[in-house]
Amino acid sequence: MVILNIRKVLKKEVKKMVGRKFIYLFLCSLIFMFLGLFINVKIGKALSGPCSDCHTMHNSQNGQTVVSGGPYRALTTGDCVICHTGTNNGTNNIPYVNSESAPTYNFGGERNTLAGGNFYWVTQDDTYGHNVEGIVDFDPNFLGATSYPPGYLADYRDGMTWPSDQPVTCAGNYGCHGKFESGNTTLNDPFAAISGAHHKNVTRDDGTADPTDVYDSYRFLYGIKGIEDSDREYTLSKDDHNGYYAEEGPPTPGSNSGSINYLCAECHGQFHNGTYSSNYQSPWLRHPTDYDMNNVKSKEYGDYPNIDIFSGKLGVSAQYDYFADVPVGNTQGAVLSQVLKNSGDAIVLCISCHRAHATPNADILRWDYSTCQAGDQTADCGCFACHTSK
Repeated sequence: MVILNIRKVLKKEVKKMVGRKFIYLFLCSLIFMFLGLFINVKIGKALSGPCSDCHTMHNSQNGQTVVSGGPYRALTTGDCVICHTGTNNGTNNIPYVNSESAPTYNFGGERNTLAGGNFYWVTQDDTYGHNVEGIVDFDPNFLGATSYPPGYLADYRDGMTWPSDQPVTCAGNYGCHGKFESGNTTLNDPFAAISGAHHKNVTRDDGTADPTDVYDSYRFLYGIKGIEDSDREYTLSKDDHNGYYAEEGPPTPGSNSGSINYLCAECHGQFHNGTYSSNYQSPWLRHPTDYDMNNVKSKEYGDYPNIDIFSGKLGVSAQYDYFADVPVGNTQGAVLSQVLKNSGDAIVLCISCHRAHATPNADILRWDYSTCQAGDQTADCGCFACHTSK
């Protein structure tokens, strides 16, 4: 009898334990499920839509080839150029940086181009953009040049030698996006250099967070900080734009600060390094970058963005309003509606004047420089946003 009672008690306790364990496991499952949903929202936020937007199982549909030249690795429907060629309409999931016909581009006005511009224009004129492999042939002006890219300084790019006949690629050792590493020839391949980043992508909403890899770097620009505008500046105003991280003073070679200007220095380091350019002392020998306009706020630069000619452009209405077509950076990488309020909030960038991909203007400028005439200010010339008294 005693033994039977003990057995009954043990059975009850075992049932209780099993029940508690089940409840525990169930709660844990719920927690992990919600964490998983959170993580997926955070990581997958910028990658959405049907898998077939980017992938094809057999490169065949209804007896027709899905994409000529395929299939491509990882079952993708194309390489960087193929996948990012199209026309932006505000609803497309894939950002298009290359078009087969002329995009809409109006300085200070409406456009269907994104923050970096559009490679279409470099197919029309070599001076209008970066000659990227797969889009346009090598610029004959630089083929075999002793310094290619122009102003190249290996110290900014992991000590890498850049062969004089090596074109710029989308990503990797000889590109802007993805990983690069001296001596790692695997990363000569743009596909390998950016592999996995799209699915792990983190939409950056913290301008100073240190990236750990390509997927959490600003726009897959390895090691670069900033805040990413959700539609990549398809819509644009003083309140709606990218947040560019910047620091004052020349970027130190080999020590990536995460600034957007350091990215440019990785290929054009001599234009940034004080040893080569005397860029950080008076008199200026090259147009300054990495320079805080707060230092000269008492001069004409304190009238940025020159509301006399730019009022009504992209939401500009008052002195200090951020003019998104002549952008400046800040030490927080923040999205600011006004600048010249605190030290470090109006730092001159390379992309204050240029775009990264291509524009309809010479030297990849944001505006047509031929319209810039001293003493004859016009809203077609972005120089006057800062040089307000010229």
